[in-house]
Formats: sequence, C-alpha cells, structure tokens
Amino acid sequence: MKKLSNVTVLMALAMVFSCTSAELPDPEEAIKTVIQMERDALDNWSAGEPSKYSLHMADDVSYTDDVMAHELKIGIDEVQAYLNSLDSIVPPHTYELIDPNVQVNGDVAVLHIHYQGEVEGQKGSPWKASTVYRYMEGEWKMIHANWSLVDPVSMIKKATAASSE
Repeated sequence: MKKLSNVTVLMALAMVFSCTSAELPDPEEAIKTVIQMERDALDNWSAGEPSKYSLHMADDVSYTDDVMAHELKIGIDEVQAYLNSLDSIVPPHTYELIDPNVQVNGDVAVLHIHYQGEVEGQKGSPWKASTVYRYMEGEWKMIHANWSLVDPVSMIKKATAASSE
C-alpha cells in the first residue's frame, strides 16, 4: 500500500510540474510583455498619477524607493496608500526608459531599468530600478520594486572614463 501511495504522489507532482512549465510563456514573449507592463505603469506615473503605477501589482507586492519609501512597503494596500500620497507631488513629465534588461527564469522575470524624467525641458535626477515580476494565474504581476537615485558622482566617473577611452 505504501508503495502505491508513493507512486501516486510522484505522479501527481510530475503532473503539477509538467502542467506549470507548459503554461509558462515563451521567454522572449515574457521579456516583451514585462517591458510593456513597466511602460504602462510608468506612463501613468509620468502623467502625474503615481497611484496608477500599481496597475500590474500582485496583492503581496513590496516596494521601496529613495524618496519617501525608505522603509519597505508590503502588500498592495500599503503600497497603494504610499502611491496615492504621491499623486499631488509628482508632476506630469516626459521620460526615457534607458537600457531595459529582463532576465527570465521560469515564472520569475527581473527587470532592470534606468529612468530619466524631464519636466518643461529640465532633466530630473536619474533613477535606476529593479522590478521583479512573477507569472501567476496566467499573467505577469509585479511582486517587488526597488527604485534608487543614481549616484551623480558615479555617473561623472563613468562619463569621464568613457571619454578617455
């Protein structure tokens, strides 16, 4: 009897894992989708509506940044409350998404970007972000975002090194 139950459990596990992997999107398609989802969220942010940045967030999302979210915000309600507080602070602006890079591993995709905003011809401080997406229930959802200001000293050193080559 024990031998039969072990075989049954193994077969059930094999079915679960084979079904899960078969449902995952193609990695190239995942890369395109994740970048487009981030653009959708950032389009809302740059329209002066940071609260809508949560467009593709999972319920258990976590978020941190260098401005006002120094302590990790955990859960969609806490993150949404934080984003709502920014609606009157973030002005409408244009932005450039620089060098987006996505690494896909199974049901997880990690996006790294540089973000350069511009308001009325004035460039703001550049940002870098790492955002983690997870494929769940047939769609990609943001499960973590970490936004940091780019260190201007590092940028100067990098530009100086590049120009001397």
